Amino acid sequence: MSRDRYSPYEFMLVIGIAFGWAIIISVATVLSGPAAADAVPRGDTFGKGHLYGVVITELICMPLVASILYVRGWRLADFPLGIGKSMTLLGLAIALGVWLLDAFLGAAFEALFSSLRPALDGLDSYKPRNPPDLIAIYILSVVNPVFEEVIVCGYVMPALSRRFGVTAAVNVSVVIRVAYHLYQGIAAAPFHLAYGLVQAYTFVRFGRLWPLIVSHAVLDFTSLLYYM
Repeated sequence: MSRDRYSPYEFMLVIGIAFGWAIIISVATVLSGPAAADAVPRGDTFGKGHLYGVVITELICMPLVASILYVRGWRLADFPLGIGKSMTLLGLAIALGVWLLDAFLGAAFEALFSSLRPALDGLDSYKPRNPPDLIAIYILSVVNPVFEEVIVCGYVMPALSRRFGVTAAVNVSVVIRVAYHLYQGIAAAPFHLAYGLVQAYTFVRFGRLWPLIVSHAVLDFTSLLYYM
């Protein structure tokens, strides 16, 4: 099958379509100054328009990415979900563990780096101009976890691991995840780094996407409720 042959062109095309624009916007936001200095999201980030924009973009990108992968020899069986009670419980456990880890990281960074305290305080108090409603939060919490985890773990890991090894595949997966989340500010980067490592190694260990999707959905839903 063609998927057994690593293609840098396939990889760049898939990642470019799925996350290219988000990475460009995120990096530009950091380099523009305010996000880098204050590490706090701006404007309508996490607002209703932002959430629906993410969902629409992902729904447009999904069939494009799927078509490319199908032509290249990828099939649904190459993206094992593993839906079941044990995998669901694992996903819930990951979400709880990562939530506790985020609290620990926040406290540790605030204690070790006093210069970050205003940024962390600002991040905690941030509210979008146009708050999301429950429908927008629910839809995003369904679409976004599937889209991100299927690609950043379900595709990236197998695509790279055979050619470059599991460690390299994990690192690239984490770097991509952090890169397209930089629009949230520098203060959020440690969380996405830690979460990316947990998700990637969970996929390596169990070979199933369902626990990753469950944990992501729970974290998206509970986190976004704060911005209502």
